Amino acid sequence: MLRIRPFSLPDLDSILQIESQSFPKSPYHWTTFLNLHTLYPETFLVYVNPSTPQPEDQGLPSTRDFGELSRAAQAEGLRVDPERRSSTSFSKAGFGAAEWVNTNRGQKEEEIGGYIIFTQDGHIISIAIHPHHRRKGIGTQLLQRVMKTPHLKKVWAEVRRSNEGAQAFYSKMGFQITGWVPNYYGNEDALVIQWSPATIKQQD
Repeated sequence: MLRIRPFSLPDLDSILQIESQSFPKSPYHWTTFLNLHTLYPETFLVYVNPSTPQPEDQGLPSTRDFGELSRAAQAEGLRVDPERRSSTSFSKAGFGAAEWVNTNRGQKEEEIGGYIIFTQDGHIISIAIHPHHRRKGIGTQLLQRVMKTPHLKKVWAEVRRSNEGAQAFYSKMGFQITGWVPNYYGNEDALVIQWSPATIKQQD
């Protein structure tokens, strides 16, 4: 059975692996994910492969552990940059006490197939699927979860003008191009794509 749940700290190592494989030129740093989780704890969602075992409760990081990591990241002066640009805003070195350490060693880990992060008003910040789990409907299920959020009047995102695959995916889900942002990715424009419940009513 499909399992989509909010992100938790033990998922971070898996999320970083998915991120580096999905966005090799501009992956988010682990501190970005911690800050995004702080900002959007209810709308940072992960897909869990239903065939994997549940993690054991013993030894899992507590809320206090997460708070310490988050405060360490903030102490380094880091900020969340939701724009997926060609040059990342985060350095991969020099974090000192804010180094990420995998806390899942020796535990039975759930297999994370993908994630999606969106704001409370429907802006999709990022979505990524593990290469081994693509073309299995995971991206569709994650996006549908966002589209079914009761209070949202619209859902929108930015995609590279050259990314025809992403454009086709969103188009299949009922999104329409509503505008564009010049040089959003540094040297490439972004298309703004949007979906709303009103679009379905108009089509009906």
